[in-house]
Amino acid sequence: MILKMFDKWLREAYASFAGRLANKLALIFSLIVSVFIIALIMISYFRTIDILTNDFIENNKSILKLVRQSFDSYIQEIDELSLTLRKDEGDRIIEILLEDSFEDSNGHREDFNSYQNDKYIQNQLQYLFSSRQDIEEVRLYIPSRRKEFYISRSYANVRVDHDVDKQNAEWYKNATTGKFFRYIESGLKKSDNAAEPQNDRVFFTFHRALINIVNQKALAVVSISFNHSIMEKINWNEYGQNGEVLCIYDRDRQLFYSSDSGMANTDEVNRLLNGINGDAASGSFLVKMNRKNYLAVYNAPDESQWMTVKLIPVDMLNQKVRQVRDISLLIGTVFIILFVALVIFISNIITGSLHKLSRQMDKVGKGNFKIKADVTGNDEIAQLAGKFNFMVEQINELINEKYIAKISEKTAQLKALEAQINPHFLYNSLQAIASKAVLSGNKDISRMIEALAHNFRYCIKGGDLVRFSDEIEHINNYLILHKARYEDRLSVEVIVEDGTPDVRIPKLSIHTLVENSIKHCLEQSARVISIKIHTYIDDDKIIIKVMDNGPGMTEERLQEIKNELNDGKWIEGSNERIGLKNLNARLKLMYDNDASLELTSRLNEGTETSIILPMYGKKGA
Repeated sequence: MILKMFDKWLREAYASFAGRLANKLALIFSLIVSVFIIALIMISYFRTIDILTNDFIENNKSILKLVRQSFDSYIQEIDELSLTLRKDEGDRIIEILLEDSFEDSNGHREDFNSYQNDKYIQNQLQYLFSSRQDIEEVRLYIPSRRKEFYISRSYANVRVDHDVDKQNAEWYKNATTGKFFRYIESGLKKSDNAAEPQNDRVFFTFHRALINIVNQKALAVVSISFNHSIMEKINWNEYGQNGEVLCIYDRDRQLFYSSDSGMANTDEVNRLLNGINGDAASGSFLVKMNRKNYLAVYNAPDESQWMTVKLIPVDMLNQKVRQVRDISLLIGTVFIILFVALVIFISNIITGSLHKLSRQMDKVGKGNFKIKADVTGNDEIAQLAGKFNFMVEQINELINEKYIAKISEKTAQLKALEAQINPHFLYNSLQAIASKAVLSGNKDISRMIEALAHNFRYCIKGGDLVRFSDEIEHINNYLILHKARYEDRLSVEVIVEDGTPDVRIPKLSIHTLVENSIKHCLEQSARVISIKIHTYIDDDKIIIKVMDNGPGMTEERLQEIKNELNDGKWIEGSNERIGLKNLNARLKLMYDNDASLELTSRLNEGTETSIILPMYGKKGA
């Protein structure tokens, strides 16, 4: 009962609202104004998002550039520091090392003031260690004496280890055989220096080989380990907020440093490097790391320099987007309310004269034919009022006349448009069926229908040449239908080498070869069939190979097929192998004699079909 009363009240309220012209005008203009404002707000919103995103990325690129430049300067400073032992007063350490490496004619090493020499080396290491607060450890390894001097923050005095063999260590080999006789070892690696577990405070270790200028052999290797204070120097703590991660890669593109210890995982490192464009000095891309979505911004001027990468949580960007969205919605709502109020006010002013005229008409309807509508102005409403007054006078004169008005009814016949089933209608119908399948939970059926729809659309699309990547996408859709039929009996592998995805090839060329393999392999055999598509560039030729492990054919049968392909009257022949014949003819027409279709096959081993195209593409294109 209550619902019926509410429904009746709602209908009466709507009828009352819709019965007023002012309300209709207010509604129409409010909708127009609202749509216009919403469109402006949306355009402004998306434009603002683009600007904020671009500015955000560019600012982070600048930050990474500063970080990389600071780190480069730091490495250069460390490089000069590592030479201080060689440049000590009077080159005393070099003389000591030369004495240690000296052997007499009998192969015995002379001992010249060994105690004084060791004491001098210890003093120099102590001085070097105390010269900087960012040094965590200093080591000097002398291979000729199998001796190592070292000092660390863990103990104040220089210690000496005897009978130490470090010449097979990776850092030693890199430092003594490198171009500049130096090697920088990341703190992420397990150092061969440490007799105990790796010190987490070590950022990296700089190994410098002190060599004999005469024979270019290493006299000793000084290893200086540095802590993470450099990150305070480059203000990373100020930049790295809200879960941001900084990664530094060395010149070999190996992970050198990560502010997130989870980044040391090899899979995560490779996933990050795969998104970096080696041709660009800087850029950005989206990546998923450790189950989190990040915006990766990188700076790498060239492959010979250090590369810095900053991972910014996408949630942080979304937060900025939400702020812009909320502000845009607030501004839009305020403007819509103001404009709607203004529209209602103007509508009431415009319809005020009509309301007066309506009251006069009500009086005429009650039999009073001696009134006049008093509406001033020169607009359409004033003209309508004048005609109303004239009409009332005429009615008053003809009130006693009888007349019969006849209203003739007209009937119109609507001719139904004939639905013409054309390719586009079929494609749209398949899309609609796919949508219904998704809503019904039949995802496999939906996927097959969508594949068929895309397959059909690709076939009817105009143009003789398509990109290789588009042809492969079409093949994938085509194979979805066959895999649904043959399931695990069909295996397809696609190998695309660099430079070929954007190459333009004849439309449906690879499709013809794959279809031929399925027809003559899967349909005639019960075993698992493997089809391999391999494309590459050889000099000025594009090579596309389609190989299968089907039953193959004899040499006589292969030669017979080749003769049929070269037969100029193939159109008049049988429909068997019409696809290969048609493809061969298209290649000849499009590329003259610069393109060819080649077949090789061995009985019980499979068949290989190759399309060879010139790099310059279709003649006359």
